Amino acid sequence: MQLGISTLGHLIDFTTSNKAIDLPRSLFQATESCLNYIEENGIEVIELVIEPQSFLRGEHKQNFIDLLSSYSVKKQIHGPYIDINLCSHNPTISQASIDAYTETYTLCKDLRINLMTIHPGIANSMIKSLRVYNKLQLISALNILIDSINDKEFILCLENMPKDTNIMLNDINISDIISSLNREELFLTYDTSHFYTNSGDVNILWEKFHEKIKNVHLVDNYTKEADPHPPLGTGKIDFEWIIEIINSFNYKGSLIIELSSAKGLTQSVEYIKRYI
Repeated sequence: MQLGISTLGHLIDFTTSNKAIDLPRSLFQATESCLNYIEENGIEVIELVIEPQSFLRGEHKQNFIDLLSSYSVKKQIHGPYIDINLCSHNPTISQASIDAYTETYTLCKDLRINLMTIHPGIANSMIKSLRVYNKLQLISALNILIDSINDKEFILCLENMPKDTNIMLNDINISDIISSLNREELFLTYDTSHFYTNSGDVNILWEKFHEKIKNVHLVDNYTKEADPHPPLGTGKIDFEWIIEIINSFNYKGSLIIELSSAKGLTQSVEYIKRYI
């Protein structure tokens, strides 16, 4: 296992602290700040939140590539997720989401990155019967995306979701989608907080999917009604037990600390190092 951090906390901090929001600049500065933190603290992996991918075109894209090329840390990407909805019952929105992830894959190749995490989107919150359609639309969209990427060396990871998204929730719901899709090219990112909001059984999840899980998001939580991303060790999630389960399945991938503010990084790194 390799300990890593997400650029999410830095990105939120930079965006909220700037009165005149220049999102491409914030993305660059947040990434640079996170890379410096990683280098100074001996962290092994960075997960780059690309939100949205359209900011990284032309000159912005080349500047971003040049920045990342100057750091030797292992890199992976979290694709865009705001406004992304692969499972949308509106086919235009689903297709736009496929296009966004396809473009992000191209960025991965330019950066020589071979792992990307994606979100399924949000299923209908009011009409439960439509969630069957949402599942079918997600499967269709994933098939199109996988065929478009057409790269068996690339690790595409679908993340489990918090309960208010109504899709990719617990081991039963995840099993239904993964078995219906039946594509060996799709893997999983396990998010500890998302699974906690669904009262999921971590041991069962890993028994079923330990061969599919290629990425882990370490996220604490103190409520099952939201996903606030506080510093690790301040919530109710039992990370010692989770790490024991992960170790029992000989997991070799990354453990990515994902916070809502970079201010909690040092506290979180020191906390989780007790167990890994």
